[in-house]
Amino acid sequence: MNPTTRKLQTKLALIGLLRENRRMTLEDLSKYSGVKEISDLKKELGKLYMVGSYPYTPDQLVEIDYDGETIGIRLPNRMQEGLTMSVREWSGIRNLLLEEEQKEVDPERRQILLSSLQKIHTVLPSSGVLDSGELKSQVTEAIKKQKSVQLEYQAQGETSPVKRKVDPWALLSYKEEYLIGFCHTRNAPRSFRLDSILTFERTEEKSIQVPDQERKNAISMLKQFLKSSGKEGAVAEIFHTAEVYFNLHRRFGLERTKESIRFRETVFYLSKTNIRNEDWFLSTLKGFGNSVILKSPRGLKQRLQAYWTEQLGEMGT
Repeated sequence: MNPTTRKLQTKLALIGLLRENRRMTLEDLSKYSGVKEISDLKKELGKLYMVGSYPYTPDQLVEIDYDGETIGIRLPNRMQEGLTMSVREWSGIRNLLLEEEQKEVDPERRQILLSSLQKIHTVLPSSGVLDSGELKSQVTEAIKKQKSVQLEYQAQGETSPVKRKVDPWALLSYKEEYLIGFCHTRNAPRSFRLDSILTFERTEEKSIQVPDQERKNAISMLKQFLKSSGKEGAVAEIFHTAEVYFNLHRRFGLERTKESIRFRETVFYLSKTNIRNEDWFLSTLKGFGNSVILKSPRGLKQRLQAYWTEQLGEMGT
């Protein structure tokens, strides 16, 4: 890795950890950031502290706060309070900018509008996003005619959209509006937020015929998942390496502990989290491979062990 890139990644990791955990000790920050020597860690923190000095303006201030035991960080408002908007909200802003750009006569201001539009075009299709009412009408028609659809979908938090072939089953309104159907890419029932669907096209292909009761059961399970996503469930204990802590924490919201183990020359640290949905939890955990070890609950631990035993068995055949 390029040395400059490595240095930048170290600084971003420190900012991310301090931002997520509010305050940390030097020892914990060293453990989870991968900067093993405390002296090196202090040098990196010193460089971050310098961002708050001249010639930077107050709105760019990064302040490191060390009270002798723990470290905190204060970030500029624009870094600390980033806006998360849906695809449809970005589309609405783009439409407003397009209207302003067409009326603007000041060349300098028009250039600013064009620059802003170009940035939005990089993440949204130039053809525009379907009106909510029109989209629901097209989904309803596809369900009625039992036709497969092609859609371009950008999930919340993802930087780029993906194309999916879906057999639509039902529309669900719970806090947000969802399309529930069979996803051919995942080969399983899935739910899709309507405001994250960029493009929608009905095909002439007939939907896969699924027994009515099986379809109803899948819809019921997806409904329960959506309704339980905001509730806390059982507590899981996960051993993980320092390298995956940040991404694991972003998905589960980990509570760190002081316990750790050494396994095959690698140190694993123990964290706890609430399980909102068991299937989603296990599916996400599998993506981290041998960088995580599930300690509890016992039932999920056995399911995960059975999965990896099966995978290893297939690799050996």
